Amino acid sequence: MTAVEQYRRDFATYMSLPGAERCRLQMYPRLEDKTASTPLDAYYFRQDTWAFKRIVDLKPSSIVDVGSTALLVGILAQMFPTTSIDIRPIPVSLPGLTCRQGSITNLPFKDASVELLSSLCVIEHIGLGRYGDKLDPLGSIKACKEISRVLKPGGHFIMSTQVSHTPALCFNAHRIFTQAQVLDMLPAFSVTDEAFFFPRPGNAEDIEALTGFRFCFWCVDLVKESA
Repeated sequence: MTAVEQYRRDFATYMSLPGAERCRLQMYPRLEDKTASTPLDAYYFRQDTWAFKRIVDLKPSSIVDVGSTALLVGILAQMFPTTSIDIRPIPVSLPGLTCRQGSITNLPFKDASVELLSSLCVIEHIGLGRYGDKLDPLGSIKACKEISRVLKPGGHFIMSTQVSHTPALCFNAHRIFTQAQVLDMLPAFSVTDEAFFFPRPGNAEDIEALTGFRFCFWCVDLVKESA
């Protein structure tokens, strides 16, 4: 039986049942939702839940987020005062959340003024034009320099990006870094916590088994070292 045939049968059965609504009716078929499990993007589900727990454990007085998912930003704002910076600002009004248009390569904050900055699955996109930003092969490097500028000594950078054993460019979607490349872009930082999602949880050694343009989401809490 096709999905359309099943829809017609379900409708006829429903309307024959006691209590079926006799009101304005619109046929609004949803034919792809009868799945064995709830669909989700496993990469984003795991990285966002990891980041939320890490930030809650750190108990910051405030958060600056650059470009993470709107849902994560909104939930964080219910826990901590949160400023969201995005070239495509989130079009919502929510207690605890301030949304501002801005670029990760030119953040509207003074030097060493931010306690905690989160930016999940962002730096690999900078400079590729995907989201309306200016084309710039050095975009990721400039983003990391700007993050380093605004974070306080001892401040936390909660980030994720796509890594493999070999760098790659998937234009205009994203870059794939090595872990060493990321750390080279953030020389003033040290790793305090990390997780690897393939999208199932794994470890750094599993990166060597990746093939083609497959990647791992490397989620990492980096702390800016004191001068």
